[in-house]
Amino acid sequence: MLTGVSLTCFLFSYLAVFLLEVWRLFFKLPARQFLILVGMGAGLLAHTIFLGNELFGDQSTRFLSNWFQWVVLGAFGLAIACTYLMARNPTGNVGLFLIPLVLALIGIAVLVKNDQPFAADSAVTFWARVHGVSLLLGTMFIFQGFAFGAMYLVQSYRLKKKSKKRGFLRLPALEFLQSINRMTLFASAITLGAGMLSGILLNLSRDGRVAWFGSGILVSLALFVWALVAAILEVRSSNALGGRRGAFLSIASFAFLVVVLLFVMLSTHGQSSPKELAEPQKEAEEFIHGSGSEADSATTLPSSPSTSSPSTSSLPTADGSPANQTADPEQKGAR
Repeated sequence: MLTGVSLTCFLFSYLAVFLLEVWRLFFKLPARQFLILVGMGAGLLAHTIFLGNELFGDQSTRFLSNWFQWVVLGAFGLAIACTYLMARNPTGNVGLFLIPLVLALIGIAVLVKNDQPFAADSAVTFWARVHGVSLLLGTMFIFQGFAFGAMYLVQSYRLKKKSKKRGFLRLPALEFLQSINRMTLFASAITLGAGMLSGILLNLSRDGRVAWFGSGILVSLALFVWALVAAILEVRSSNALGGRRGAFLSIASFAFLVVVLLFVMLSTHGQSSPKELAEPQKEAEEFIHGSGSEADSATTLPSSPSTSSPSTSSLPTADGSPANQTADPEQKGAR
């Protein structure tokens, strides 16, 4: 794998693109779209290499083994969606609302970099991965919904006040923003539901029962119920209120998600206990000491016969005959 790529490489690339978006609000910049796409492409390339080293490199133990990898992967998904939407709307300022969320996730990743890894259990690895990936996708959809909900409210206000100044803030049409916001509400409900179900199966596989009143189950259930209610309200809303209501629901979902993530990350949910972290190290030390003792016993040679038997001489005698005869102490004394 390629080395030397750190988190700051793609952090500064995304930050440079955001500054270009801000610059675009006040000044005309030739080749702005080209520079933005180049900056996002460079950031995604560095982000991809960094994730490859983190998830599949020599130092990696398993896929999504801690909160740091989980958050960095979420930022990567948001960056891909942001690049696609910015390429689709070259004259718009979509990046002003999406890139700050990518930067926020990278900042969270820096804060949780030294947190303890998730508990490793080969019997529940599959459901743990499904649980983690489902919640990650749900988080990404809620983040995108927040950005598009905010864009919808800003664009709706500007159109209502007839303050759509040419060359200033350019946002997509309300119909497009509403459709994307609607999609994120439905997708977040589906993925969070999958995360809740996989969490239940994870508890069954690991403990043989489900702790219905445990913090992890209650948090997942509350987040899924909220996303489901928001999706139902979006379906039942009228055309006149659908866009604004959906935008407010997406912003409320984002606020609720932030509270949930703070609660989960500050707790020990899914993380290995200090005892579990010490057990592999203890086993490794016992293995090393056991191998060392076996090696010492293997290298201990039996006592040489020369130490217990009388000494012999391999030198020839004066008459040329070999002297491979035992020098008996009695004979030696007789001589």
